[in-house]
Amino acid sequence: MLVNFLTHHLNIDWHDDVTHLAQLFLYFYPAIHCSQFQVQAGVTSINTIRLYNPTKQAKEHDPNGEFIHKWVPELANIPVPLLFEPWTLTELEVVMYQLDNNSRYLSPIIDLARSSIKARERLWGWLARDDVKSEVNAILNRHVRTKNTQ
Repeated sequence: MLVNFLTHHLNIDWHDDVTHLAQLFLYFYPAIHCSQFQVQAGVTSINTIRLYNPTKQAKEHDPNGEFIHKWVPELANIPVPLLFEPWTLTELEVVMYQLDNNSRYLSPIIDLARSSIKARERLWGWLARDDVKSEVNAILNRHVRTKNTQ
């Protein structure tokens, strides 16, 4: 999720943060993790492009907000479903749930809807390029055994 958001929504090259993120892992195996970074960044050309919506993922995988409440203490008083989009809180709700008026969670770093549109255009635009299609075919021919080549 983190790599997907970094590379697609923020449009940051996966190379720029793989080392930093690797240092945060309890166990880091370059052969596994670097290839997973590439898959999530959509640079392998052979995997389906995945573009995750972090808000939707939070709602689906943490419907009670347990992870957010545990790891983001600043949001501990905010109930579900407001928890997943704190930037939509009214001024009254900010006071009521004791959130600091200057909280970073009241001002998202990006407009998710806009970044999703731009990411889709960029990612699917690359897949439409002839040089990318050619490379996909070369990779598949090199690594996939077809029924006719047994």
